[in-house]
Amino acid sequence: MRARPEPRLIATCVVVAALAAAPAGQRIDEIVPVGVRHALDADAGRRRTDLEEFRRLRFNVVALSPESTTDMELGLIERLLGGAADARVHAAGIATISEKESGSAAQVRLAAWYYLGMGARGIIFGEWAALSRNPDALTAAVEFADHITRNAALYAPLRPRLSRAEAPDVTVSGNDPSITARLLESHDALLLIAINHDAAQPREVTMTFSEAMPEAIWQNMLTGAAVNFVAGPTGPVYTRTFPPRDVLVLMIRKRWK
Repeated sequence: MRARPEPRLIATCVVVAALAAAPAGQRIDEIVPVGVRHALDADAGRRRTDLEEFRRLRFNVVALSPESTTDMELGLIERLLGGAADARVHAAGIATISEKESGSAAQVRLAAWYYLGMGARGIIFGEWAALSRNPDALTAAVEFADHITRNAALYAPLRPRLSRAEAPDVTVSGNDPSITARLLESHDALLLIAINHDAAQPREVTMTFSEAMPEAIWQNMLTGAAVNFVAGPTGPVYTRTFPPRDVLVLMIRKRWK
């Protein structure tokens, strides 16, 4: 496999020390698995070259078995390179982005964040052979992988938030089917992933949150910008215009509890 030029990496927001990325060689429970499907070469030299290329592209796993949401064999890249006995693991809840979902950078970005918001425990960007032939899709996959691996301590513990009230934690004005909004939660943080799935039209939407949600300053994880919700009659409100296939990822630490 030929080495490829370093794809452009977007500026990613590295959270403060408590959420800083953990060192290399992590266990499966310490990361969000992000990678591609690829059959490891029988030749040790070529196999190492491939793994080092995947690591350079910020992937942390390689999928070694066919697509499955219930049982997928993954190779932990750092541990494979180090010759660790526990480098191969089985994991459930891993989403695979299909070739149909990988036509453009925007599609790849949307699919990866959508599956993460739906509770996927990891993301596989399909077959390496296909992805490597699509530079735009590859760049988007690398940007996502770089962001997630740099902030592993934030993303790894997150799970879909279970509403503690009868009303949902977030509603979208007009119940627009083109907009999805999902909340993930850990002991330390809340994360909102909102997406405009429309490929052609922007959407101006108002998201209304339950009273349990904080009105304090949220952090845009993709730009680093601060975002303020405003007080509404039933809870915090945030209005935003989403360009086509736009993704918004907001995080807040749970200091308010």
